[in-house]
Amino acid sequence: MLKILCFGDSITLGEKDIEHGGWADRLKTHYLTQFVDSQTQEIMLYNLGVAGETSDGLANRFVSELKARHINGQALLVVFAYGANDIVIHKKKNIVPEMYFVRNLKHCMESAKKFKAQILLVNLLPISDSIEGTVNQHEKLRFDRDIQAYNTTLNKLSKEMNCDYLDVYTAFIDHGKEVCLSSDGVHPNSKGHKLLYQKIKQKISNLVT
Repeated sequence: MLKILCFGDSITLGEKDIEHGGWADRLKTHYLTQFVDSQTQEIMLYNLGVAGETSDGLANRFVSELKARHINGQALLVVFAYGANDIVIHKKKNIVPEMYFVRNLKHCMESAKKFKAQILLVNLLPISDSIEGTVNQHEKLRFDRDIQAYNTTLNKLSKEMNCDYLDVYTAFIDHGKEVCLSSDGVHPNSKGHKLLYQKIKQKISNLVT
């Protein structure tokens, strides 16, 4: 059995996907159907997304969440999809500055490696042009320059920690980000979640085969 633990914020949780509950739940349905239909390796996926969470919150709960689901002898893959809330501007700086963002993720990745887990870092999605540099309906301010900076940092961290990295930012740009984002300009809509599901499923398939 392979266990996949998906940690993230409201995007991982599946907010705004009115069709299938988000990319992680789409993946869970896919693996359950695959196992029932073909009796291939059983893959159990846990959606551990928390709305509004930053990497600070992840660092506080990661080890306990991991221990609660780990069983010796079972393969483990941990997916981290963070940054959309870390980059929010508060008092003229990011809520979780870049150096602390890296510290939090590195701590969790080191903990995951102790359990012999494979690790996949998923980078930040783009935001709509309509909310670039303006306070949105949730009173949050984001800039694309910060998204790109944190994505560069995530790529570097994946190389430093010898783990896998998935660029979904570029995928959204290539598919036309505005049609993949919901009206709030931050969360993917159902089309965007489907694209995330396809990209993450493909990446995981390459990792576990």
